[in-house]
Amino acid sequence: MAELRRVLIEPQRLAGCGQELELTSDERHYLEKVLRLRSGSPFAIVDGQGGLHQAELRSNGWAQQGECMEQQPRQEPELVLLMGLIRRDFEIVVRMACELGVDQIRPLQAQRSVVEPKSQRPQRWQSQLQEACEQCERLWLPQLQPVSSARDGLSQAKAAGELRCIGVTRERGVPLLAEVLEAAPGVQRWQLACGPEGGWTPDERQTAADHGWQPVSLGPTILRASTAAISALALMQHHRQRLSAADCQPSA
Repeated sequence: MAELRRVLIEPQRLAGCGQELELTSDERHYLEKVLRLRSGSPFAIVDGQGGLHQAELRSNGWAQQGECMEQQPRQEPELVLLMGLIRRDFEIVVRMACELGVDQIRPLQAQRSVVEPKSQRPQRWQSQLQEACEQCERLWLPQLQPVSSARDGLSQAKAAGELRCIGVTRERGVPLLAEVLEAAPGVQRWQLACGPEGGWTPDERQTAADHGWQPVSLGPTILRASTAAISALALMQHHRQRLSAADCQPSA
């Protein structure tokens, strides 16, 4: 059977198997105009909390929720991206981060960020996350936190079982991110901080150092801020998948 097209709908709107659900105008437009579904056509609902549900389109902007086809646990360790606001490509970072399995995104207004938070578009970022979640067939919708200052984001208290990595350049003796991940087994949360164009200021680096952030490198070249974030996330997701595969291996 062909894979059902997916629509992400918040779990608080779902009433249960066999219940009717009123669609929003955007959801109805996507199903009827973009996907060209008709009344009686099947599709799937992603609840953003690990659940995948059968559904059937009804007339007049309604749908009927069916049974739950899959309930997926969260991936571990949790993957958190703290991203300095950048002039361009922030939406691309948000979308690709979702595709690469990030669990939480915290936008940071860094001292060298060239764009003020008020000119950013959190609602657009949230929409990008939802669209990316549907497209890449994730069942968990990443959390998007409000914009905060880099000082506030980097100075939050460190939790137990948490690995904090901050990307830096032009610093001698900094280990590669892959090496740091390999040397930190049994961690429940990975946090990655990537700066804006121009990198972190000395004050921000000192704040990070004071609060347990391990400086890491992605190699000898200087990467664009967006490239650095996506490269690091791809590496972390790969390592997380390796850990998950190892956990599934039967013991001798």
